[in-house]
Amino acid sequence: MKKCLHGLIPLSLLAIFCGHRALGQQIDAKIAQKWNKIFDSISQNNPLPAFYVAMVDKGGICYRYAHGKEIWAKDKALNENSIFRIYSMTKAITTVSVMQLVEKGKVLLDEPMDKWLPDMIEIPILRDDGSLVKSNKTITLRQLLTHTSGFAYSFLNPKLLNFKKPADWRYKDFPRIAEPGVRFCYGTSLDWVGKLIERISGKSLEEYVEENICKPLGMNRTFFTVPDSLIGDIVSFGHVAGDKFTSDEAWQLNRAEIKPKEFNGGGGLFGTVHDYGKFVQCILDGGTLNGNEILQRSTLDGMFTNQIGDLWLQFDKLSVPTFLADTNSTLLGHDKFGLGWAIDVTGRDGLPRGNMYWGGLANTFFDIDPKGGRAVLLFSNVLPWGNKYCTSIYFKALQTIYSLK
Repeated sequence: MKKCLHGLIPLSLLAIFCGHRALGQQIDAKIAQKWNKIFDSISQNNPLPAFYVAMVDKGGICYRYAHGKEIWAKDKALNENSIFRIYSMTKAITTVSVMQLVEKGKVLLDEPMDKWLPDMIEIPILRDDGSLVKSNKTITLRQLLTHTSGFAYSFLNPKLLNFKKPADWRYKDFPRIAEPGVRFCYGTSLDWVGKLIERISGKSLEEYVEENICKPLGMNRTFFTVPDSLIGDIVSFGHVAGDKFTSDEAWQLNRAEIKPKEFNGGGGLFGTVHDYGKFVQCILDGGTLNGNEILQRSTLDGMFTNQIGDLWLQFDKLSVPTFLADTNSTLLGHDKFGLGWAIDVTGRDGLPRGNMYWGGLANTFFDIDPKGGRAVLLFSNVLPWGNKYCTSIYFKALQTIYSLK
């Protein structure tokens, strides 16, 4: 029988004691036990060493299932306070952070970024023939938040993958690959948003997020810099080859990520299921949690809507190294993008249309159903992103939890 809360309480009993709710009401213990059996069967037949599934509604985390150990080779059970690398799930938190500044009139969504980020505006565009050209167009905050700024991740784009920075390259980022507003390019745009927050607020991104997101929401184990006392709670990190997962302690305890010199708004956070559940709960409840408003409901309504017009979410799949991502993954659909997350406009695998979703490189995922007032989280920390062992659990969790009427 699987256990959680440091392995003290069987999940079949925890379903009764933890106050499971669907849309604010307690889930019947029989339903919770049925779900436990589904995930018990999965964990017995899936080689993924550890994963955590949670359902969130406006009342908080109302169903949880933990499989495996926090450190694979040790005894402590994975639990909702175990610390994961959430990578690109940082982007939603950075987006909410900058939208707070938009609400205060400190910056506008369609304001040119020339004043705030002149070093970004100067970065040239890399053409298909390898030449570099200056853009005659500015970049707006909206374009940064929707990945239509022209910046891409070097490991996701073949042009950037083969780009050799010249000796006189003075920029911190790679060149852009497109003019702003032309296409969806998944990349470093939110890194720049993090820098924007720092320049407007006069605080480091770490300080800003701690003061304006983490403290108000009670997210006490979410960090850019993991405290020394909690490094032992960082979960194992691993890679899959065939059907075997191997832990990678060097990556798990990577000092550059745990103690960064700069704070990455696109993917630098460590966090827990408990904390991200608080963040999602606040989003579901219109931007307020326990009397603390972090965003206005009207702002969130805008973030839930398509912000890229006639463009579509797209990736340069062929350039992704296979150890980082499974290019055959079905996680991403033919979808739109709001602010902070993709919008499922097709209803992937029979899921509700209009849901917001995104994830992190090491297979952490969220899916938010704003109409139904509920969400699903899946946390693991393995590569490659989108591998079949993680995605099969994720889609089963979505189908199982969203089947509750």
